[in-house]
This record gives sequence, C-alpha cells and structure tokens, in this order.
Amino acid sequence: MKGNRIVLALLAAVSVVTSCTTGRITAKEAEAGYAESIADIDAISLGTFTFYAKSFGKLKQRNFSKFFVAPRRNTVEIHLHDGANFHKIVLKQGGREQVIKSVQEFVQKWEEHELRDEKANKKNAFAQGFIDYAFGVVSPSYTVDGIPFYMNCIFMEGQPYLVMRIPSQEVKGESGVYSPYTEVYFSRSQAETLAEKLNQDYLEQLVQDKTYVEQYSYE
Repeated sequence: MKGNRIVLALLAAVSVVTSCTTGRITAKEAEAGYAESIADIDAISLGTFTFYAKSFGKLKQRNFSKFFVAPRRNTVEIHLHDGANFHKIVLKQGGREQVIKSVQEFVQKWEEHELRDEKANKKNAFAQGFIDYAFGVVSPSYTVDGIPFYMNCIFMEGQPYLVMRIPSQEVKGESGVYSPYTEVYFSRSQAETLAEKLNQDYLEQLVQDKTYVEQYSYE
C-alpha cells in the first residue's frame, strides 16, 4: 500500500509538471483571479491606433476601426475591417498581460541584438494567451470564445515585427464554420504603444478620470 501511494504521488507530480511546462490551461483558468469589472460606465476610446497587415505578401499599414476599453467587463476591444469582412478581438486582463509580456521580451531582445530571423511558431513564441473573437460580413455574425493566440518576432522586408497569430477555430454549434486565421503585425514603436494602452493601471486611471468628470459635470 505504501508503495502504491508513492507511485501515485509521483504520477501526480509528473502531471503537474507536465501541465506547467506545456501551458495546457483553459481560457477560464488563464483569466481566474482578475476583476470582472472596473466600473459601471460606458466604453472609453483608446484613440487611433495603427498596425500592419499582410497584403499580397507585403505589409501594409492599417488602422483599427475601433479601439476601446469596456469598463463594465474589464475588456479591451479591437475592431478590424478588411473590405467587407469584420473582425473583433476581445482581450481580457490575463490576455492583455500576455501581450505586454511579449512586447517587453521583443524590445529586450531588440536592445540586446538577439532577434533572429526564423519561422515563428508556438515553440518560439514570446507568450501565449486567449482572446474572444467575433467575425462576419459588415457586422459580427459568429463568435468564438477562448481562442489561444501567440506572439513572435518575424522579419518582413528586412525589418523585425511583433506578430500576433490567431489560429482558426470552429464556431461552437456551427458545424463546418471556422473563424479566419488572423495575423496582426506591429513595429517596435507600435508594440510599445500597444503595451502602454493595455496596461491595467493606465486603463483604471482612464476610468477614474472619466468617472470624476461625469460625477462633477453639469447635467
């Protein structure tokens, strides 16, 4: 009996270590412990933001059509339009922290001249997180929750970019309907600005400032 208990303990330890090293956690687990709301106020714009998208094998600068924090849900929403195609990326706090972590590592490796021109994949990702994703023609017709995304450095036209890769995933309850595989590229300056905009302290300060204005403004 004692020997069996030792074996079971070892198996449990191996299971825990394997889970930690492979990062096989659910979106719910990744977001556990974060506040579900910042304040009961309307969305606040995070301003105009540029990024790069691939077009015919080359990068073209684009703008997010909407970029805002939703305080009631403690989320940041990013809206993209590609012609008539609509895409919405929703980042919860845990996912935002993974984006910031990726930016920090990207910048550090840039400063240390350690960025390599290699094929980006999950194994060499700076960080991985989860997003909720909506898509459709003109407006969001389908939603997929908890898609795992990962961020790498990739060289395009001789320059390093931080790329967010969002794999395609089947829409629950819609057999044969999949979200589009999506890539969003950021230059160093864009990546650093994105990290600033996603920082929780920055978002909470915006909410605090707007709450103050609404409380003390004339009706």
